Amino acid sequence: MGKMFHKSLTLFLILTVISHVNSQTDNRYDPFDWVLYRQLGEITSITEGFAYIYIGTESGGVVRIQRIGHNLEEPLTTTQGLKSNFVSAVHFDRHTGTLWVTTNDYIHSSHTREGNWYINNIDEWGLPLRTKIMRLGSSQNYIWVQTSSGYIKLDHISGIFLGTYTFPDEENIGWSNSSQFPNFEIDKVNEYSLSDGWLAVGSGAVSPHGRNLRTTVFYEGPEGDVVLGMADGTIFVGDNRLKFLEPLTAGLGNDDVQFILDEKAFIIGGRFAKKTIGFTYFDPRREIMEITAYDDHINLTAGPYYCAVRAGDEIWYGGNNMIAVYDEKDDFWRTLDETRSFSGQIITDMEADSDFVWIASSSGLSRLNQSSKRSNPIGFEKMFNHLFIYDIELVDNQLWIASDYDLTVIDLSNERVLNFKQIGSLGNMAGIEDMLSGFKVLEQFKDQIIVSSKQGVWSFDYNSQTWLELVDASVFAGREILTMARFKKYIFLATNDGFIRYDIKDRFIRDYHYEFLGQIHDLKVDKKHLWLGTSNGLLKFKWTKD
Repeated sequence: MGKMFHKSLTLFLILTVISHVNSQTDNRYDPFDWVLYRQLGEITSITEGFAYIYIGTESGGVVRIQRIGHNLEEPLTTTQGLKSNFVSAVHFDRHTGTLWVTTNDYIHSSHTREGNWYINNIDEWGLPLRTKIMRLGSSQNYIWVQTSSGYIKLDHISGIFLGTYTFPDEENIGWSNSSQFPNFEIDKVNEYSLSDGWLAVGSGAVSPHGRNLRTTVFYEGPEGDVVLGMADGTIFVGDNRLKFLEPLTAGLGNDDVQFILDEKAFIIGGRFAKKTIGFTYFDPRREIMEITAYDDHINLTAGPYYCAVRAGDEIWYGGNNMIAVYDEKDDFWRTLDETRSFSGQIITDMEADSDFVWIASSSGLSRLNQSSKRSNPIGFEKMFNHLFIYDIELVDNQLWIASDYDLTVIDLSNERVLNFKQIGSLGNMAGIEDMLSGFKVLEQFKDQIIVSSKQGVWSFDYNSQTWLELVDASVFAGREILTMARFKKYIFLATNDGFIRYDIKDRFIRDYHYEFLGQIHDLKVDKKHLWLGTSNGLLKFKWTKD
């Protein structure tokens, strides 16, 4: 009987532990092979570990800042195995070296503090409906969870539920700082000066552009680190010796990323939502982010933006019935509307030469003079009136135009309008050229232009003047291609269901389907990383890993 009970207990414990383990998204990957950058929302919680300060956010997971130097590190999000990017509380247990994170209905713990989470569903605690997690804390032997209805005691190793209490049954509990339990004094916060033109006022701060922001969390660490978290996701970091705090941007200006303008660093923008702040400048090499807020610039109109292009010293951003233009030299914004005579509600793509900007839209094609910012048509544009132009590409004074059932090439040097079948030799396209349809994505790669269709992906080589099939339609199996990127022999195809990496030479297919991918709108690739602009934020993937 004793042996039978021992075996049953052992089996129960094994099954319990297994049920609470949730590894990385895929066991092939290390914790930061996938990294997700999002808009942070409100700062909800702050705790300090051995190497990092951990900052819980409303929609951007857990921000990590190095304690020495206060440099930004990759965040902890759903790509590291968290159940949600909404973090209600975060706590570092110095007795065990374990990081604890609560997101919606789950509490996570990790000894590595990067992944390999043990996850428990807080619904199993029997709490009343709509109970909120206020903050997390730890004693020498236990983890404590303060809720809106009482206190929960957990085992500090396994996270197993040990009981509900009206008040904790021990005294020496170290609590993390939380926006749900604001216990800081305004006078204490006002002892600190803010840099970069910020001004601390009462229970908040005023930005250099005059915006009033509310303080949500104030943290003073045992070794002098000081962190101030704001309602818009701004983080101030410093120490209590100098009484001086510097602002740090750790999240994007919006979550639904429609485009990545790839220059020395990224410029990112996308669809508009209630909490959208603006465009994001992101230098991945130095982990530096800066947000250009719509509210901070009188001539910058808030709204969705679907594409961007550089035109000399200016950057043009295409939105809904408008184009925002930023003059970098004079640091000046202006908004162009339909009075400039460009067509289309949704600006789908833009291409620039030395004098003009070509504008593709949901209802046609336009050309604007860069200097006058006014329409300057050649004449053929009326052919595309009321047509949805999905993509355009300007190569060697030829404008390629993809409009679903038509792929048109405009030779701008002699103003000739050509069908793609009239360009060079058909090569292995011969015989099926009249069957091709669904032209939606154009991508230039070296001396080639790559074209997506329902019947496959094709490339036109400018040197040989020949068409070549790159990807057979069976590779993407009827899915719609939304964007493409190529690096050497690899081509990445983002579809309406994940994305595909295809080896053009060896014909090897790698198909990626993860919930955190969302809908992919843009791709950029280099020798180490694939960057994905998605409806869920900006993703970085170490694609050479597999």
